[in-house]
Amino acid sequence: MSTINIVKYYFYRGMLPENQQRLRDLVALAYQTARDRKLYPKAILIRSHEHSSTSQGGVHKPDPLGWHVTLCFKDDVQLTNNTHFASHGYVKGKGDLTFLQATHSGPKPDSRLKSNGKPVWPSETDLDVAPEIGYGHFPNADSV
Repeated sequence: MSTINIVKYYFYRGMLPENQQRLRDLVALAYQTARDRKLYPKAILIRSHEHSSTSQGGVHKPDPLGWHVTLCFKDDVQLTNNTHFASHGYVKGKGDLTFLQATHSGPKPDSRLKSNGKPVWPSETDLDVAPEIGYGHFPNADSV
């Protein structure tokens, strides 16, 4: 049996790409990163474009795993309890969003503050929304 998954994609205000191919590439990477956990995300917040640094304890330094896009995602459970997973989708490099691997944190409250004092996942009125995209999931031929 196949399933259809409808996902809402968000960007911080002013970060929604105008170039449609760039938007499609970021959305595809974000979905693949979230699906790395074998969950069906319902909402994904793309928090950055590709970069090669990370922040630990407020200190920025090179990320030892390399170039990545930072994002957060929610499945049905996180939608109801105002939490999200934070993830990095690692890519081949600047300008090449080919997915390599993903890292994920455990669930975090949406109200968690970034270093600028704003919530990591603000209300929808403070975000730019990309068009909804549906994904089909088909059973593996080996599992039929």
